[in-house]
Amino acid sequence: MIEDFGSRKKILVAPLNWGLGHATRCIPIIRNLVSAGHEVHLGSDGVALALLREEFPNLSYIELPGYRIHYRGRSLIRSLILQTPKLLKAIIAEKRAVSEYVSRGQIDIIISDNRLGARTSHTRNIVMTHQLTLLLPHPLMSRIATRLNQAWLRKFDAIWVPDSPPPDNLSGLMSTAGTLPNVRYIGTLTRLHPCNEVPVRDFVAVLSGPEPARTELERLIITQFRDLSYSLLLVRGLPGIEIPFSDMPDHIETVTYLTSEHMNEAICTSRYVITRSGYTSVMDLSILGKSAILIPTPGQPEQEYLGVRLTDHDCFVVGSQKGLNLESLISALKSKEDA
Repeated sequence: MIEDFGSRKKILVAPLNWGLGHATRCIPIIRNLVSAGHEVHLGSDGVALALLREEFPNLSYIELPGYRIHYRGRSLIRSLILQTPKLLKAIIAEKRAVSEYVSRGQIDIIISDNRLGARTSHTRNIVMTHQLTLLLPHPLMSRIATRLNQAWLRKFDAIWVPDSPPPDNLSGLMSTAGTLPNVRYIGTLTRLHPCNEVPVRDFVAVLSGPEPARTELERLIITQFRDLSYSLLLVRGLPGIEIPFSDMPDHIETVTYLTSEHMNEAICTSRYVITRSGYTSVMDLSILGKSAILIPTPGQPEQEYLGVRLTDHDCFVVGSQKGLNLESLISALKSKEDA
């Protein structure tokens, strides 16, 4: 898995606040570091930081400037380009905040999960990402974006890829290293563990990701499940936020957030899963061996690529959020299970 850092170190683990996937896949790394006797500090913002503080209430933390990327419409890439000035400003502010925290706490190592400003000249800097090659709708755009991304990744001392080396990797073309130096494949990561619990409900839906797409999918799932006879636990993916639902039918239960232990139990005691086709979710499901309906975030090329890549998988069916028909997807998933 991760490397041995030797004697006790002060290590800052800083995942990107883009949904919950970056934070949740850092949980097994944090557990490993704490077990090895290192002093671990947390750095993030928003729901990602709230999740980590729930999991590790005794660890020191810093709230970093948020990137606060939102998007509407069909293209995440177009939205990101339009928000580039705001993104660069956030990265600069992040770098300043991290440098000040490092100076105060004498941090030795920074492990950044896709936070591009989480590095300093006084620490060993590790970036964790499976996106070594960026997949965009047009080949020229992909090449340009990949070169820019890899130029930034080269600023770090090491690159950790949460996957197996090609050709046996789960993330496919995305984790192709090319000429990038210091790449280390650390294997798939999950905060969960397989179990053999008897299902007590039909579905658990695990939501995450950027707004407004998260809220839109939540609305679609609730609306369609009102007319279905299946029992559902909806995990909204909003740690630290209490926004209760009212007038919910008896067969639908909602919670804002679950800790790793309770999430593990919820998935193990559900017959099927509904979730995004984000890479962390795919890692979790591949290790748990759970059948699932995957719904890529609209306009997000990585999730759309993974959705296409997993279409023929025995345990998954993939549906589009636009025109979502859960009844049809459930029938397709059951047919795969019976085949």
